[in-house]
Amino acid sequence: CYPIGVISMIDSGSNDEKIIAIPFGDPIYNQYSDISEIPRHKFEEMKHFFSVYKTLENKETVVNDISGKEEAMRIIASTIEAYNRKFLKK
Repeated sequence: CYPIGVISMIDSGSNDEKIIAIPFGDPIYNQYSDISEIPRHKFEEMKHFFSVYKTLENKETVVNDISGKEEAMRIIASTIEAYNRKFLKK
């Protein structure tokens, strides 16, 4: 998979980022390189899903912001670095 964007949200009161990625071999979506290129309807479906997916657990989610590929790559790099600091201490 390769990242095309990130949806920043509040999930049960905490900040949460959802990386949106496309499988390399996906014949429907592998033409997209940034979340801004996704058809509006599909994009709205993703936003709606993340706004309601925890309703049955009586938890609240709020979609705040959508960012492109560069922000997704920054978040991924930062998360890998944090993981390495915590679990691969040398």
